[in-house]
Amino acid sequence: MSVSGLSKLHRIHARDRVVAAAMLGLQNAPRINYTQGPARWEGINHHCNARLGQYPHNADCSAFATWCIWNGLYLGFGVRDTVNGANWKAGYTGTMLTHGMRVVHEGNVQRGDCAIYGHGAPGEHTAIVVGRRADGTIMVVSHGSQAGPFYLPAHYRGDLMEFRRYV
Repeated sequence: MSVSGLSKLHRIHARDRVVAAAMLGLQNAPRINYTQGPARWEGINHHCNARLGQYPHNADCSAFATWCIWNGLYLGFGVRDTVNGANWKAGYTGTMLTHGMRVVHEGNVQRGDCAIYGHGAPGEHTAIVVGRRADGTIMVVSHGSQAGPFYLPAHYRGDLMEFRRYV
């Protein structure tokens, strides 16, 4: 089932773009400031296109994840905000939990999904799924501190609540 309304082929391309944005952030980690202030939305507000090598210099976890998905859905296909329901302009982990679709089994997790962490609503943290290692371990790019983003196993925190799909 498609949250975004895209065809199967377009969802594959959108996920490719989401992951490319996350990996661009990872490659430029020292230049991405962790902030929860208004500047956290600069990736979308300044139309930072990952395909052009552009990335936000300020973000928190939810703004970074939303920017990655925005690159895949909005820049790629003009799709409405499936992440926060705020026209790509605002949101946080709690709004992410009320949008998209819960992925029920870890075997169904795909690149471009989000891992949501915390101890119940509204959640505390989110990260972008970028793939799996050969042993099947789900890997994420997580921007949750000044030193991030980081490439980590999805279970790097003990409070993984769920995976959510927006593509």
